[in-house]
Amino acid sequence: MPKIITIAREYGSGGRIIAQKVADLLGLVYYDNQIIDLAAQELGFDIETIRKAAQEKSSGFLYGMAGGTFQMPLNDQVFATQSKIIRHLANNDSCIIVNGCADYILEDYDKVLRVFVHAPLESRIKRVEEEYKEEHENTKKYVISRDKKRSNYYNYYTTNKWGQLKNFDLTINSDYGLDEAAEIIAEMYKKL
Repeated sequence: MPKIITIAREYGSGGRIIAQKVADLLGLVYYDNQIIDLAAQELGFDIETIRKAAQEKSSGFLYGMAGGTFQMPLNDQVFATQSKIIRHLANNDSCIIVNGCADYILEDYDKVLRVFVHAPLESRIKRVEEEYKEEHENTKKYVISRDKKRSNYYNYYTTNKWGQLKNFDLTINSDYGLDEAAEIIAEMYKKL
């Protein structure tokens, strides 16, 4: 039976970098944006449209008419497609999935280590500016808004609350070091 690590994270916490380090340590396949790319391919939309839809909860409109048939809003289609892809990946191979809702999507799977990576706001702002090399008019406001979008999306599509400790097997403050965090996650994975 495949063993899976799901990683959700605060923006700027280095969660994606940690996931890559864990993948290297354990020799696992790592999925992040590839899930969105696969969803775009399956839905027949361009990748940028799907990436945008994958970050936002559905609008207030429940269904729209398309060619005389009812159709789910694009955001809902993207979530459903990503969920299907994540379950397919988890059923077929041990891997790491960096996706904010993967912990929820795989909640009834036995061999899943659910991880949440966080860090103090000031550290995340510094990482966004110095390591990610992102430039924003107000980095603090940008980081907070990205977390708010992640929270809104997660809270909309799941019955859990974003970042709540009880949803995860391990929460880790990346300020203790990205390599150290990766090593802790790898050790926990070995116990699955």
